[in-house]
Amino acid sequence: MAADGSRRLSAVDPSSGISVVVTTGAWQGDPFYLDQETTVLHVLVANLGSAPIRLAPGDLDLVDERGFRHQLLDTGGTFALTGQQGRGYEAGRSDDFSRISVYGDIARSALPWGVLQPGTNMRGYVYFKRVDDRANAVRLLWHFHRADGAPVVDLSFDLYVARS
Repeated sequence: MAADGSRRLSAVDPSSGISVVVTTGAWQGDPFYLDQETTVLHVLVANLGSAPIRLAPGDLDLVDERGFRHQLLDTGGTFALTGQQGRGYEAGRSDDFSRISVYGDIARSALPWGVLQPGTNMRGYVYFKRVDDRANAVRLLWHFHRADGAPVVDLSFDLYVARS
């Protein structure tokens, strides 16, 4: 959750037109216990700029206040423009992520990877290895790049661990 206790954080980069909304505690899929075993974040990415933007698993980092990185768990889902053949996706700036078992709603609900065209948006869940009970806060850092790989902007979201 955010520092103020809300479950939704947003960031906008006016120069690139990238807008992101991150929501915690939103998982209601199957398996129902997924958010107890992994860190699940719902994201909405809008490209309100003029250049295509890459969405890739290696462009996300979740790091706790101790400096430990929590690995992204990828479902392998992709998207492509209508009429274009899907050719997989680019890993991004890092290939330090692993796969998650795609049973239940996990794959269907995940944020797919690909190139987000200007004037479009994409939404879905991203999954990370669980933030353990010793961490009080994490920072989600999203390194956005154009489709050609040129860096655009880094957006960060500071999240605090809520214990029940």
